[in-house]
Amino acid sequence: MELSKVFIGRQPIINRNKKIFGYELLFRNNTSPDADVTNNIKATANVIVNALNNIGLKKLIGEKKGFINVDAEILESGIFDLLPKENIVLEILETVELTSDIVELCTNIRRQGYRLALDDFIYNSPLSPIVGAANFIKIDFPMHDRRTLAQVVEHLREYPAKLLAEKVETREDFEYCHSLGFDLFQGYFFARPSVISAKSLSPAQLVLIELSRSLSREDEFSTIEGLFKKNPELNYKLLKFMNSAAFYTAEKITSVRQSIALLGYRNLQKWVALLLFAGEGGDPKSSPLLERAALRGRIMELLTKKITGDPVLADCAFMAGALSLIGVLLQTSISDALSEFNLSQEINDALIHREGLLGTLVLVTEMLEQENFGFIEDTLRKFSLTIDDLFLIERDAIIEYESTDDHKDS
Repeated sequence: MELSKVFIGRQPIINRNKKIFGYELLFRNNTSPDADVTNNIKATANVIVNALNNIGLKKLIGEKKGFINVDAEILESGIFDLLPKENIVLEILETVELTSDIVELCTNIRRQGYRLALDDFIYNSPLSPIVGAANFIKIDFPMHDRRTLAQVVEHLREYPAKLLAEKVETREDFEYCHSLGFDLFQGYFFARPSVISAKSLSPAQLVLIELSRSLSREDEFSTIEGLFKKNPELNYKLLKFMNSAAFYTAEKITSVRQSIALLGYRNLQKWVALLLFAGEGGDPKSSPLLERAALRGRIMELLTKKITGDPVLADCAFMAGALSLIGVLLQTSISDALSEFNLSQEINDALIHREGLLGTLVLVTEMLEQENFGFIEDTLRKFSLTIDDLFLIERDAIIEYESTDDHKDS
């Protein structure tokens, strides 16, 4: 299999504070993107390692942990020796037959400094003999009723391994697993709306929305500059971003006026949209909503360029993708959330009704997260694109996102 035909996606793993802890790395190929990857691990293992080494693991996961599925053959081959043990978690599939040799091998792998995760653990699991050697135990949430799940968790508490709940798709599920004491969670629960009562906007968010409106109206330069000057923290963030590795310029940026002139209104509006999702304080890269917003926006932007060649529409596509989660962020309906902004009808229709090209591409990014490749292939075919085109765009968007560090001075 050619290296160029292997694409790598990822699904975030979230901690109890709803921050990104790591990723399960998803390996896709053009021959059967919706196939169960675990069924063809043996055929692609060497290519996977080569892909990680060629792309660079840091470009895919930054400083976070990367979970990789392994079977008995991969464990015995030792090919994972090529990967950095401080970042990699070897996820042992539930189908692995635990012979005495494999049990001993797993123990030795742990001694070497690698972390082990047990996949799809159930009560009296075949993987039980190595529970004591595991760093992480993954439990498939939908496979258990609540009583059984509580019993499994109680049984595993005597071991030092962190417990990870998989396929947690609603906030209610997350809250229940959280109450049981799970340490980590996998699934897109964080991107699901939960409209109980609208969240009040923080002062920082109000400023960003005001700035977004002003940029959409193309207000006078001095008006935009004034908003920054009245908000020192926002001013500081912009200057730090402009002087980071994310923005390539030979000259040192020393003023907001200079920053606005170099970025332009459209790029500045993109930056403001993402800043809404970054959260207050801490590492913005640990925000799963920021990651989703950034990746949706960039994937939609690149797809639109490929389909239409229109850079202005591509900028609109970025905004639509980035703001597709604004209702989740503000804990209100998408239509109410968008009423705070001064967006074009095209973007509003895309986000509220999934209409037009942009609405279709929002659906494509959502289906990519859900791995609904049948829908994606049918949709992309209408634009003379293949799923390979999307996988390549996704990979590039991930690498670009990980390379952007707006809290590090250059």
